[in-house]
Amino acid sequence: MKNLSKQTICILLFLHFALINLAAQRNSFKFGKIDKSELEMSSYPNDTAASAVTLFQSGYTSYDYINNKFRVNTEIIQRIKILKQEGVNEATISLKYYCYSNFCDNIERLEAYSYNLEDNNITKTKLEKKYIFDEKISERFREKKFAIPNVKAGSVIEYRYTLSSDAYFNVPDWTFQSDIPVKYARYEIVIPEYFVYNIESRGYEPITTTTTDTIQTFKVPYNNSIETVSCTSKKSVYILHDIPAMNEEKHVWCIDDFLAAIRFELRATQFPYSYYKLYSQTWKDIDKTIKENTDFVSNINKSNPYKKEINALLNGESDEKKKIEIIYQFLKEKIRWNEKYAFTSNPADAIKDGTGNNAQINAILMSMLKDAGITTHPVLLSRRSLGRIPYTHPSLDKLNTFIVMAVCSNGERCFMDGSAYYGGINMLPTDLLVDRARIYGFEGDDQWIDLTDITKNQIINLISASISDDGSLKGTYSTLLSNQPAYAFKKLFNELKDSKGYVEKASSELTVNIDSLVIEGHKNLLSNRVQQKMNFTKNSPGTNEYIYINPLIFPHFTQNDFVQSDRKLPIEFNYPYSYTITSIINIPENYTVEEIPRSGKMILEDNSGVFTYLTNIVNDRTIHISYRFDLRQTIISQLNYKAVREFWGEVASKNNQMLVLKKKLL
Repeated sequence: MKNLSKQTICILLFLHFALINLAAQRNSFKFGKIDKSELEMSSYPNDTAASAVTLFQSGYTSYDYINNKFRVNTEIIQRIKILKQEGVNEATISLKYYCYSNFCDNIERLEAYSYNLEDNNITKTKLEKKYIFDEKISERFREKKFAIPNVKAGSVIEYRYTLSSDAYFNVPDWTFQSDIPVKYARYEIVIPEYFVYNIESRGYEPITTTTTDTIQTFKVPYNNSIETVSCTSKKSVYILHDIPAMNEEKHVWCIDDFLAAIRFELRATQFPYSYYKLYSQTWKDIDKTIKENTDFVSNINKSNPYKKEINALLNGESDEKKKIEIIYQFLKEKIRWNEKYAFTSNPADAIKDGTGNNAQINAILMSMLKDAGITTHPVLLSRRSLGRIPYTHPSLDKLNTFIVMAVCSNGERCFMDGSAYYGGINMLPTDLLVDRARIYGFEGDDQWIDLTDITKNQIINLISASISDDGSLKGTYSTLLSNQPAYAFKKLFNELKDSKGYVEKASSELTVNIDSLVIEGHKNLLSNRVQQKMNFTKNSPGTNEYIYINPLIFPHFTQNDFVQSDRKLPIEFNYPYSYTITSIINIPENYTVEEIPRSGKMILEDNSGVFTYLTNIVNDRTIHISYRFDLRQTIISQLNYKAVREFWGEVASKNNQMLVLKKKLL
């Protein structure tokens, strides 16, 4: 000890007192025991903008043995301080739990209270059981919902409950982080030696972990008596403190993918007098479970309900791609999407009602395609908004929908979905454009597929305009949208119901007067191209001596989405695309070019983004601007964030640069 430096001793003392402080902090929180200082608290020093803060979060998971089987119990306590009026919504609680087939979890011993300071006294309001509601939210999950009463800015709320499950192989994940900051969080789990788990930590917050052995006893029936059985158990304690809020951030598909959490996967069991039994599943095991324990396969293998109509429409057509298009078009006109997604659902009701969820529509689509001799496969996935499918932790519960892949004899793949009413082949809602999906029933090494780059997405703009002596612009603006941008346009246009609504929206967003407008391709449900051409007039700022005009006229984007100094999360875009602007501007004879944006080129690391800006003056009367932006990669690591920030900043700057014209002296 005498050889330790003063610096080392200081560090050890700091850690010692920090651990004492954490222990004291943990012991100071007891359910139902509210300190007046918590009610007097008006802001959270680590995040003064926070509308609420979790003061204490606790979870404790353990096993018991009842009715000749193990059960997993998790006790949960949550205490939250409401700091501002907008934080009151934290008192509306939804507790989701698993319930499917023979396994249905239970939420027991639920109680909740609010606390307020009135006349310097602490008042307590209890949640009545009649205001706790239970409902089914999907085929595999239910939800308990309640709103804690008498909550306002300044209140403290707390609730606790026990989640019990007979599915001992399914220890629930524990998430520490949320959209409000957390002052202190603790999770403890005691796992008997009979269960072996793979344990994975997630997120970017440091988790303090301690693991020790302890002795547990269980009461086990044996020969008409009850015996006490002892075993060695592994106790793990996970502690975090001062966890920042994780709020929605631009260019992140699902924030839940990155929250600080602990995930458990049962690897094996070894009960007394039994063999070591492996439980870790592969995705092939999941495929087998889908086939044997769900109605998924029977639904997608149903016979074609529109056999006569399809035979008449195909009428001897031999081109496979054309067959697919004819069938897809027919289905869009026959059954409309009811704006619901599902993994498996009997298509009979959709046939009867003319509306259905995407699983029902896709099952019907597969039956028609197969009847026409087209090879089809369902592509299983989790929607972007619900989080990624884990490669290393296969789980049926992570799958929440599927799309259809048709394969022509030349190997060309065509992707479709019942929710994509305005989309043609390979045009899907962005929520389905995931970077990992699994082709079910496909024999080959490439069962995993990236759906983010299944089409070439383009926006091509051509602008021809003339500037008058007063600085106003008059010209023609033509745009060609291909694939995903075309899908987005068709969906938007139809939601606006008529062309008048679109013209009003476009005029406002582009800050122009639209004199005439022609749009093509927007009414064709399968079209992957939309063209629009408008004649416009636009006023530009100026003085008697100068005219100021953005030579792009309709810039791509003028603000940098990436302005924070650093970023913890990867950057996730909708899809790769190319955006070009060709702008040709004629200037009035009595003006000369005083200032024009310089040409430039910039390439993002790994060639994931490329930007060029070229300027040219022809005969002193015509300005040519060529702008091109290529996003070639959908997901960029946060390690490259500074390069992305600089790249986007440069592009935004170029989009804002002005052409300055000066009036000639007479």
